[in-house]
Amino acid sequence: MERLRGLFQHLQSSSEAATNGLCLLLVAGTAKLYASVDVSCPCLARYNALYGLGLLLAPPLALFLCGLLANQQALVAVEEWCRPAGRRRKDPGVIRYLCTSVLQRALAAPLVWVLLALLDGKCLVCAFSGSVDPEKFPDLANMTPGQMQLFLAKVPCKEDRLVRDSPTRKAVSRYLRCLSQGGLSHRAPAAASGTRLCLHSDV
Repeated sequence: MERLRGLFQHLQSSSEAATNGLCLLLVAGTAKLYASVDVSCPCLARYNALYGLGLLLAPPLALFLCGLLANQQALVAVEEWCRPAGRRRKDPGVIRYLCTSVLQRALAAPLVWVLLALLDGKCLVCAFSGSVDPEKFPDLANMTPGQMQLFLAKVPCKEDRLVRDSPTRKAVSRYLRCLSQGGLSHRAPAAASGTRLCLHSDV
């Protein structure tokens, strides 16, 4: 009996180690995957938000599902939840522990992606360049609504001839990057004036 118990504990610890190793591989793969992604914003008012938010949220969702499928404890939790009560009643504590363990591991890779995306800032610049408050950028006041919408849609595309070398484009981009990286709202005027506040100087 003691041997069987020891064997069971060994198998359990081996499975736990394998699951943790797989989780670490997913996290490392996520960081490498994001580094290889080229954020190419369409710079069109209708599609910027869809592209930016899609790139920010869709890969984490896929990574979360991969994390669930790769975790053996997810299957154990489902089996425990769906099995008939029989002689052994269902233990909510066991199910709660399994679900918590599964979710913690499955969320690791998606959180890494979101964190890297927010630190990089390109996704939010693409998604929200058309939604900034024009009053924070005085040069936008000289544009008609149509010109302003077109200009803001082109902000993520720094090589576009409409916004190339434009201080206002740099200010809008820097402002959104600061917000993406957790900058406080009271820093906005400094960002608009061109002060370098963000981690990325390439705006």
